[in-house]
Amino acid sequence: MAGIKQVRNRKLLPDLRKEGHLSKEIVLSTTEKHGVPAGSRLFSHHTLASVRKLSFYHPFSIPEDSLDIILAATYDHSYEHFADKEDLYLQPETRGCETWRRLRNTVGKPPKPKIPLGHPMKRGGITERKSPFSVKLMNSGVHSSQTNPGYSRQPAGGAIFFY
Repeated sequence: MAGIKQVRNRKLLPDLRKEGHLSKEIVLSTTEKHGVPAGSRLFSHHTLASVRKLSFYHPFSIPEDSLDIILAATYDHSYEHFADKEDLYLQPETRGCETWRRLRNTVGKPPKPKIPLGHPMKRGGITERKSPFSVKLMNSGVHSSQTNPGYSRQPAGGAIFFY
């Protein structure tokens, strides 16, 4: 889950699939945010708190008392010496860890896949056809040059000179 960026949810309903389920569908007067009357837009727009207060929303787990909150905290008394009083109650989502509960109306945006060689791999098909006449074969003809272009072998010393 590392690398997933949290961006603002611009939809009318928050995404609470990790927290609980709705026993029936939420009725929306509109599916648009722009170009509709303010009353219907306000009626259709829900926040995290408004969806959690609906009678047909059933969360998966709810802390029942203060002991459940303390047990779910990130505080570990064997590592922290002289901790503050509020450290007993710090929850993982407050510290930025990924948990089942959302604090803000955001959605996870996965990162773009990395291209290993800096260019996308092409699969299937031939993209370029080379001419068979431009390939130097093993048994080439007598008129083909035997040196690299721009180089020549001198008959006197046999050294290669660049002209």
